Amino acid sequence: MRFDIAARVRRSTGFTLEARFSCQADSVGVTGPSGSGKSTLLDAVAGIEPGARVVLGGTDLGSVPIERRGVAYVSQDPLLFPHLSVRANLLFSPRASDLGEVPDALGIRPLLDRMPRNLSGGERRRVALGRAILSRPKVLLLDEPFGGLDETRRRDAMSLLDRVRSSYRLPMVLVSHVAEELAALTDWTVRLEEGRVISSGPTVAALREAETRIDNYFEGEVVSAGRVRVEGTELACLLPERLSGRVRLACYAHDILLAREAPRAISARNVFSVRVANVIRIAEAVLVEIEKPALRALLTTEAATSLGLSPGTEAFAVVKATSVVYLGPA
Repeated sequence: MRFDIAARVRRSTGFTLEARFSCQADSVGVTGPSGSGKSTLLDAVAGIEPGARVVLGGTDLGSVPIERRGVAYVSQDPLLFPHLSVRANLLFSPRASDLGEVPDALGIRPLLDRMPRNLSGGERRRVALGRAILSRPKVLLLDEPFGGLDETRRRDAMSLLDRVRSSYRLPMVLVSHVAEELAALTDWTVRLEEGRVISSGPTVAALREAETRIDNYFEGEVVSAGRVRVEGTELACLLPERLSGRVRLACYAHDILLAREAPRAISARNVFSVRVANVIRIAEAVLVEIEKPALRALLTTEAATSLGLSPGTEAFAVVKATSVVYLGPA
């Protein structure tokens, strides 16, 4: 989708947002320190803050009323209707004709008959996201959707959102101060400081040296105890007992090692041949994208240079079984 946004907001507190950017992307990240104007920018895109020029996919929304913009907004507070069940919340929009696969994609089908007061914070966020998706928006706005979640639930929620983004091809704008979330879920990132855009570009290139913890999310089929087939490659990992079927997994890019020769007598249980698809510089580090399974490895510039890595290079990936985390059924 083509994003063309120019927002100018003046608050009585003295804060002013003057943000302008254009890009072609499936998903856009907005980052910056607290008080930089991230949520205000989302409000402008949604139409809550008037006066912004917002063109999405070639359609100028500047004069379109909020209810007709086709924008779904998931704020930091899920804002579920307390008197409606989860099912009724999900189907609240007139455009939500049926639940379809959304409850399964978000792992909330067992919650359909519960009331919001009986849900955890993470469950409420998932329901709010499901309600937004079922409203069939043209673009999805997300304001710090993973705030307050512990590490395991955060990675689980990120994996689910990545799955939703791929399955429904839903353009989105994600506000986050966590680079890992932006790297995993967005193509283009805008950085704000004191109400101004200080940088705008492809997400991976926009990350700073101290922001290079990048997650990989992937799915596979359990083939035996502790082993999952992912795109034709069997990976050893720690799984719950008697698990079967398709599962969602994750591993950090910095936990994947690369070698030009097959290592011998090594404790890591996963050693498999790969082909380099792309090499991207991130400050003093290098992100190496590999094919089948499609994963990303984070190396120092020195390591990538000494290995002579470039698109098409044949190599071996090394991953400890304990570095591959089980996130849940697919």
